[in-house]
Amino acid sequence: MQFTKDTSKVLTVIYKMYLERRKNGQSKSSAKNFDLEFYKGISCLSSWSEDDITDSLSELRKANFIKEYISGDFVLQDALIIHMENRFKNGLSEVSKYLADLIADIVTGLAF
Repeated sequence: MQFTKDTSKVLTVIYKMYLERRKNGQSKSSAKNFDLEFYKGISCLSSWSEDDITDSLSELRKANFIKEYISGDFVLQDALIIHMENRFKNGLSEVSKYLADLIADIVTGLAF
């Protein structure tokens, strides 16, 4: 499945947060729940507008990766977790490295 670079970044951040929650002992059902403002404390996303976040979330919703509520909060679907588990076989460390590389690529691309 292919996504825009921005959506790929959001997807990877969300999955990383899910893995960290699980590592810290949260249940699967609890770790899958996110509020719309999840990005505000994430340095690589905190400067984004809410519209940009919701646009990426819409892309993920169309792929059946999240179920979005009227409030903007959302829950991860099994399809997202399966996709990311197959993509990052080594778990959290591999996700973190990919995210760092993606951020570097985006920043480099912005410096004309």
